[in-house]
Amino acid sequence: MLGFIPMFNWLLAIILIFSFCISKAKAHHNPTFGFAGTAGPILTNPASTIPKGHWGVGIRTEYVNFNELSTGALKYFAKKKEFIHSGQYFLSPSIGAAYGLTDNFTVALRLPYSVQGNITDGLLSKTGMPYLSRLGSSDGLGDITLFAQYRFLNLKDKAFEAALLSGITIPSGLAHVKDKLGDRFGADHQPSKRAFEPLVGLSITKRFGHRLSFDTNYLFTKAVKGIQNFYPGDLHNYNLALSYRFLEQHHHHHNHSEELPEHSHIHLHEHGYGAPIEEYKFSHSHKHEHKWYSIFGVDGIIELNGEWRQKQVFGTRQPFGFKDENNGGSFIYVSPGLRLAIGEKWATYFSFGIPTISAPMGKGQKPDFRMICGISRSF
Repeated sequence: MLGFIPMFNWLLAIILIFSFCISKAKAHHNPTFGFAGTAGPILTNPASTIPKGHWGVGIRTEYVNFNELSTGALKYFAKKKEFIHSGQYFLSPSIGAAYGLTDNFTVALRLPYSVQGNITDGLLSKTGMPYLSRLGSSDGLGDITLFAQYRFLNLKDKAFEAALLSGITIPSGLAHVKDKLGDRFGADHQPSKRAFEPLVGLSITKRFGHRLSFDTNYLFTKAVKGIQNFYPGDLHNYNLALSYRFLEQHHHHHNHSEELPEHSHIHLHEHGYGAPIEEYKFSHSHKHEHKWYSIFGVDGIIELNGEWRQKQVFGTRQPFGFKDENNGGSFIYVSPGLRLAIGEKWATYFSFGIPTISAPMGKGQKPDFRMICGISRSF
């Protein structure tokens, strides 16, 4: 994992430098890439698209901590010839970018870095004795995902939007990462599966003013056999989100006078005296200071994030391969989160996922919690 740190810092530096060098453009309503004009979700994909000619970049990191299987459990399963592995965590920082080809059609890409931490296998020796093989961590660049979103419905008077989602993973990542013993990790532990996997889905957004937003989406990824004849299983993702902007960005509208100092403005007062009333107008100026929160907007977000994955298959079917009975399953997280909008260009966010339904197939591992954070910039 040591090679990951300087590489990711290098990618981060490029993104940030590039961000400051680009000319400014007015922000719009998709919060995913920093278009933070309204409240919006973190993990759920909104139906809102990026306006034509505008684009955004972002950095996101996902961390999942797992309930590790004990030494005794791994040895017990190995003795029964159930060779189950245990991992401590999954870490995936990624960079992404999106561009509005039209007001209703957005294209995007995402490049992840994958880390599967502290992998341990339960095995049997030649004499039939169970033992643990501590393989270390597998890390490396993952596959690029190309993504497209077409908003086919935009009812502005009802603040209702719907969009089709589609994409494909490009086998561009590392697939020959070795463990601590110098052996190649299995296909399920490689950063890249070396397969073109298509995905398709639907997204819906309903806004109630600019403060409250309801978003939902479904995404299906079709598994395709890749390296070592490995089939990772089809994946279904579904999300629901409710977002509320409880702290507005504070704006002052005033007329500046050329003779007045910067940040001064004029107040006009009308007073009536006597009968008939005579009107008198007075003007004055004073210094005006913005409060500390004037450029910030804060969203409170609650999401339900679910996934169901099919069992994975190694090699071909019998007698040359086998289906992993201890993999896949259904998981649903309740994920409260916060987004901080900074001006009209920047947004940063944090989400903490608590697994409320954790139903792995067989004796697979269960997640303890999930954290997602990121920062994005719009242009």
